[in-house]
Amino acid sequence: MQMWRGTGLCLTLFAILAPTGESDAQSRRFNWDQLGAAFCQATLAGDYAQLRPLLTDSLAGEVEAQAGNPRLQPPRTLFQSYTNEVPVCTARTRNAAILEITRSNPGGAAPIWREYAVIVPEVDGTSRIDDVLFATRRSDTLRARLDVLSN
Repeated sequence: MQMWRGTGLCLTLFAILAPTGESDAQSRRFNWDQLGAAFCQATLAGDYAQLRPLLTDSLAGEVEAQAGNPRLQPPRTLFQSYTNEVPVCTARTRNAAILEITRSNPGGAAPIWREYAVIVPEVDGTSRIDDVLFATRRSDTLRARLDVLSN
């Protein structure tokens, strides 16, 4: 009887600590690095036509609704925390819903900041950017800024 309790404990610990193929598959499944690279390339170029397919229809609709608004930032700075134009943008997947964007001068020189693109699944099986959480404060998001422009 005592032997089985010890064996059960060992099996339980093994089950908890053993890596599973599922976690590896899940980490590969949620890899938005290519989406982030395309986002960085398009924002650095200031090319909304390149950005449009990366955005949800909802977010793109909000951006496009402000097209004639003179207070709307150009695409080069619209999708970033600050209006400083910096030449370096890198992206890495943080988790299933967040893509971390780092902007800086070459070599990571100041100014440097991070913002977070919110990734959502679409009905067609793709995933797109639905908002950007800016580095200034929690309530500062791209959608919040677009909402202020519409009022």
